[in-house]
Amino acid sequence: MAFRNRVSLIALAAFAAAASAVVPAAAEDVRPSFAGKGEFVVCTDATFPPMEFFEAAGDQKPVGYDIDLAEALAAHWGLKSRLVVSDFSGLLPGLESQRCDAVISGILITPERTKTYDATPYLGTALVVFTSAKSDLAISDPAGLSGKVVAVQAGTHYVEELEKVSAALKADGKDGISIQTYPKQTDVIQQVLVGRAAAAVSQDTELAYRDLQHPGQLKTIYAFPGQDTFGVYLRRVGDDKQAVADALSALAQDGTLKSITEKWRLSPEAITAGK
Repeated sequence: MAFRNRVSLIALAAFAAAASAVVPAAAEDVRPSFAGKGEFVVCTDATFPPMEFFEAAGDQKPVGYDIDLAEALAAHWGLKSRLVVSDFSGLLPGLESQRCDAVISGILITPERTKTYDATPYLGTALVVFTSAKSDLAISDPAGLSGKVVAVQAGTHYVEELEKVSAALKADGKDGISIQTYPKQTDVIQQVLVGRAAAAVSQDTELAYRDLQHPGQLKTIYAFPGQDTFGVYLRRVGDDKQAVADALSALAQDGTLKSITEKWRLSPEAITAGK
């Protein structure tokens, strides 16, 4: 009987080994190329609440939606997370120079950027024009910014959008837009509040947060049609894009992304990961 049991155990072990050879690896076994380092290094610009920002002057670590997302991705892969903070215009160059493994910083997925980098979507957003609540400026389309000073963060695609509008205005014989760029989104907000700029451009996520923190200071006067999407940017290395997409899908399915989204007072309906 003992011999028969031993034979049975050997047979079962052989069957299990054969089965494992044909069963595909579980999703959690798909790991990005940088996992071997034991950490997930993320470049971010901490001036764009609620996505990433410093809660108080002197803080060493930023907080926000993207910070929580970076930590959740790292935990999914069993890695430590580390942040590299820089100006927005330095994020993708930092990725290219391998200062970080990914950029997660409220950075929109655009055709121009994805010519060079991979990007995986995780949250939908809309582009809006805003001004001071004290301003009487009202527009029905971007052409209403003709002859106006508009503040915008350097390195963002907002600059390109405004340049297109300005060029079209000039082609029609009208005054273009005076576009003023600043390194930080907080600088952009300040220009509007003190009256140096008639308006500015940002995402609805930021305006919702600003209004929550400082009610009545700013107002949205125009929303561009369509939806933009925030993405995790990566260098094109092996299966890294698929690994991130799989991880984001897993975080969406287990409710992690929903919890992060609700924590920062955004709508779970805006989650695009896994869809």
